[in-house]
Amino acid sequence: MNPSLDGVLRALARRIGARPHADGLREARVLVGCVTGLDAAGQIAAGDRSLSEAEMERLEALVTRREKGEPLARLLGRAPFWDFEVGLNGQTLIPRDDSEVLVRAALERLPADQPSTIVDVGTGSGILLLALSRERAMLNGLGIDLSIQAVAQAEANASALSLSDRLRFVQGNWLEGVQGPLDMVISNPPYIAVGEMEYLEIEVLLHDPALALVGGADGLDAYRALLPQAQRLVRPGGHVLMEIGHKQAAAVILLGQAAGLQADTVLADLGGQDRVVAFCRP
Repeated sequence: MNPSLDGVLRALARRIGARPHADGLREARVLVGCVTGLDAAGQIAAGDRSLSEAEMERLEALVTRREKGEPLARLLGRAPFWDFEVGLNGQTLIPRDDSEVLVRAALERLPADQPSTIVDVGTGSGILLLALSRERAMLNGLGIDLSIQAVAQAEANASALSLSDRLRFVQGNWLEGVQGPLDMVISNPPYIAVGEMEYLEIEVLLHDPALALVGGADGLDAYRALLPQAQRLVRPGGHVLMEIGHKQAAAVILLGQAAGLQADTVLADLGGQDRVVAFCRP
């Protein structure tokens, strides 16, 4: 006879909890839910129930992948961000809470009672535009990504949140072909230097797309390309907000100033590290 659901949960929590930074019981409940269709309350109520052979096999396959370092979000194919959840594929980054810093900074600069036009470069799963659109009913956005698979995922996420009427996603190279004037350009571009890739956490290195991570020899290639383009497209008084690596603020500010933008502020994430540089066009 197969073990009870309670027994399976306890065993999985110990296995998964052995990984660094893993919340064993929470992750075990999520994986059991994937296999059984039961939420946490349902699992508690059905604690004495035995899992079938098919359920045990599916569960073991998921747990083995997790033990090898595959992130929980990759196993599920989805992840939370802001106040919603998005689908993911192999060409989209797993959302990080730190990106909410950019969302909040953008909201502070976008009036709620006026229309606004925004472009998100390197949109990935579309999380930045999706969050902003849920907070600003008059916003119209364009998301651009070099990966056609990312574009397809962003479109699916917008559709699932009933935002397709205000958001459009296209394959493209930076801001080439975009028409202004724009109220804002936002981006979480690839900013990791080639030589620093080996120091990334294994879950990121092996399971996040390199296209969305690697920013050239010094990590600044995206800013060199984007900031001059953004300056030409953003209206006077408009804004350019960029996520950065925690040691890149000074270099990115210099690149923005050389492009004709005025540095507004540098914003820190929850860990106190520099995360977003905000520019305005004088």
